[in-house]
This record gives sequence, structure tokens and C-alpha cells, in this order.
Amino acid sequence: MPVMRWLWLVVMCSACNLVNGPPKDGECRANLRTAMAAETTFYDSTQRFSVHPAEVGFALVPGNRYLYVFDREGPVTRRDTQPSPSPYESVGVGPDTRRRPEFTVENLRPHIPPDVVALLGLSGTCPACEITIACAGNIDDDPTIDVWSISSGDRVFDGVPVSRGTAFHHVNDREH
Repeated sequence: MPVMRWLWLVVMCSACNLVNGPPKDGECRANLRTAMAAETTFYDSTQRFSVHPAEVGFALVPGNRYLYVFDREGPVTRRDTQPSPSPYESVGVGPDTRRRPEFTVENLRPHIPPDVVALLGLSGTCPACEITIACAGNIDDDPTIDVWSISSGDRVFDGVPVSRGTAFHHVNDREH
């Protein structure tokens, strides 16, 4: 009988996850890993990274809730009715505002902490260079913006080592 109770508990917990769906920040982490894979593939063939998502082949499916930025400043590709820069001028991809029109590039980008913005883009001289990419989004409709980053180099935050290619959670939207 104890096995049946344990099995029931596992099924109930799984059902809760099925009802709630996957974590909303999973989109950000998965897309950051995809962006870094695209950058790594691009680097392998050119011996450089790029701050232009289109140049490395990074594209998003419709419905993304996060802003993705590859550099400290510069225009990003819009996913709303506003005009976008050419793909090779763009340093990021905005959120798809069809689902959540209140979260635009203008609403998200200023909330990326300055210390994270300072890390974005290229550092060093290629081929001995690194790139850092971030995403920002509001996953629970409060004023706090969720912010993650990923880098091609090893990093340390508050004494915690973060390996290259590993997403780091700078601001947790669900804890504020």
C-alpha cells in the first residue's frame, strides 16, 4: 500500500506541472542556449563572434515573451507594429507583443541592470574574444523584470563561478 501512496503523490505532482505548464523563464534559458550555440557555430567558421543575431542565424518563433540583447546599445528587431532596423544592424530581438502588448522593447530594456548591460556584447579582440548575451522579460505582471545572461567565457558572480555557456539569473522576477 505505501507504494500506491507514493505513486499517487508522484502522479499528483506531475499533474500540477502539466496544468501550470513549464516554467516561463524556461523560454529565456533555452533561447540563450540556442543563441550561444549559434554564436559558437559562427565563431568556429569565422574566428569571431557577432552582436547581430541574424548574422549568426539566431531567430525566434512567434510568441516569445523576452527581449534578447547581444550588445550594450543599438537597435533591436521589433516584433510589433513599429519599424525594425535591417537585420544586420539589429543587436537583438524584441518580445512578441501580440500576446502581451504592454511589454515592449521600451518597457523592458531600461530595466536591465547597468552592471549586466556593461557585460553585454563583445569583449577582447577576436579570435581571443568573448560575447555575452542577455534576455529580459516580465513573467508575472509585477514591476520587476526577469533578467538572465549567458557568455562564451567563464564568469564569477558574487563569488559563484559560472561556466561558459551557462545561463545566469541576475534578477528573479518571481522573488520580488
